[in-house]
Amino acid sequence: MGRTFIERLAAAPSVGTDYRPYAVSPDGRTVAFQWYRDGDWQIFLMDLGGGEPVRVGDLDDPCWCPQFSPDGRTLYFAKDDRGSECFDFYRYDIASGALENLLPDTPDFSPLPDFHLSPDGGRIAMTASHGAGYSVAVMPDEVSPGGFAVRHLSDHPYTESSPRWSPDGSRLAVAAGTRGQDTAVFVIDAKTGARSVVGGSDAFFAGQPDWAPDGSRIAFSGGTGDHPAIGICELAGGAVTWVWEGAEDAHDPVWAPDGGSLAFLVDHEADTGLAHLDLRSGAVRELSIGAGNHYQPSFMRDGSTVLVVFSRPDRPSDLYLVAPGGGDATRITDSLPAQLEDHDFQSAVAVRFTSRDHLAEVPGLFVAPDEPNGAGVVIVHGGPTWHHSNEWDVLRQAFVAAGVTVVHPNYRGSDGHGRRWQLANRFLMGQGEALDVAAAHDFLVQQGCDPGRIAVTGRSWGGFLTMAMVTQFPELWAAGVAGVPFFDFIDSQLDPAVREDLRWWDRENSGDIVKDRAKLEYYSPINHLEDVQAPLLLLGGELDPRCPPRQIREVAEKLRARGKVCEHLVYADEGHEISGLENRIDYDVRTVEFILKHTGIRG
Repeated sequence: MGRTFIERLAAAPSVGTDYRPYAVSPDGRTVAFQWYRDGDWQIFLMDLGGGEPVRVGDLDDPCWCPQFSPDGRTLYFAKDDRGSECFDFYRYDIASGALENLLPDTPDFSPLPDFHLSPDGGRIAMTASHGAGYSVAVMPDEVSPGGFAVRHLSDHPYTESSPRWSPDGSRLAVAAGTRGQDTAVFVIDAKTGARSVVGGSDAFFAGQPDWAPDGSRIAFSGGTGDHPAIGICELAGGAVTWVWEGAEDAHDPVWAPDGGSLAFLVDHEADTGLAHLDLRSGAVRELSIGAGNHYQPSFMRDGSTVLVVFSRPDRPSDLYLVAPGGGDATRITDSLPAQLEDHDFQSAVAVRFTSRDHLAEVPGLFVAPDEPNGAGVVIVHGGPTWHHSNEWDVLRQAFVAAGVTVVHPNYRGSDGHGRRWQLANRFLMGQGEALDVAAAHDFLVQQGCDPGRIAVTGRSWGGFLTMAMVTQFPELWAAGVAGVPFFDFIDSQLDPAVREDLRWWDRENSGDIVKDRAKLEYYSPINHLEDVQAPLLLLGGELDPRCPPRQIREVAEKLRARGKVCEHLVYADEGHEISGLENRIDYDVRTVEFILKHTGIRG
């Protein structure tokens, strides 16, 4: 009570959208889900027949990816170590409430949180740090101090998803990077490590595999064209059938329990919709709940309904049940706080504007307040292979409520708009994508904003692009807020604090630090700090393994030594995602208040 609007927005609960944010018990009566409530991401259990969610354990660190044992008596989940992305796997006895860490004494072991329990419950498959990259690995379902029982099967420099057991427990399927942003699906024998490959090249990419119930086929997203399609691979002979192709990007296919249909997601400019495909008739049915973003669909065990996470501009992400045959969706969780229910949240509209090099029409989202005050803000997404969409967005709604006009550029490198657009910044980082973001300033001026009262902000890759804006186009910006940023392409590939798989991604997509050194130095903002004019706020996490905060302090010191306005804060016990409740509120409040102050808005 008594909090400002941005504080109430930042504190609002939400269901997770990444990796595997929920699981349904074998009897179909209980759902376990990742929920941002009570201070951080935690796991909750809820009876699908009614009742209040109950938190699992009393852990302080972020928890992810719940999964039930085959008998439903035990719940497994991953726990982050203070945001460092060194995950442990926990086992929770539902009847007694006893918690057990299966990977104690592993401070430097970094499995992805999206592990998978074998069909018999006896083994855990994971993707884990190993040597110069990541490995598909297996361990028995027992305590393994120091990870001594982890057996590595198949090494990969970079992985896109954690492995999934086949229905009979003999094989694993995983999507991994092969070159640049090309991915392949590897099918790995769990005993011998022998593997076969689906896709993996510019001509044929494949990812997001899901096993058919009988284990004979894999559904996946990928293809040979510009827009990812939905394919099915017959594992016996390797034949691939494209069961859905279109002029939009499709992804995240999942099988119905009877093997007769698939549910999957389709990107529609500002929204991501939910679709159902009957494999027998070929009929496709739209199951979307409404305008917004659908995430992580799955079928309930009887096949009668699809469970999906859904986020829309006026409501945080929640779990919903949708019937493939039609009818109203049923919301399972309720994340919107009562004190926000009457607020008039603004919906974004899809727009396109011309980049500054006149070589591209840049897709984006635009949100105008009811009473604009002339100020504007460009909010830049991270990734870079991600995109802004018309869903719950705390910063967007806070700025619009303050009368600030908002645009989100989905610059070259963003996904959701075809492979050609996603790959358009490969080896051109900081170049065309920066021209796209700068053109968002021009777009806001065309919409009536004062050119001297426009700010820019972003996180991660968006933090880098924020710094690119204030160094490449210093005259444009009234202020900049760079969250968990990096500043230097060379340093990002050399810093041992950065995860090796991410350094591989940088080498494959930014360039070689020997051959391309001059270009990488030129487009690194750290080498152009003398050009900064706008007041800056730099925010980071002390334990960030992606964009370590060392250079935040260095840049802030250098800018202040030059007489520039530069505030900075590095949050202790936080990683790349500032997830602790009070820190998360503080991050958002600082961002909004800094930009409002420097765009001339008071109160």
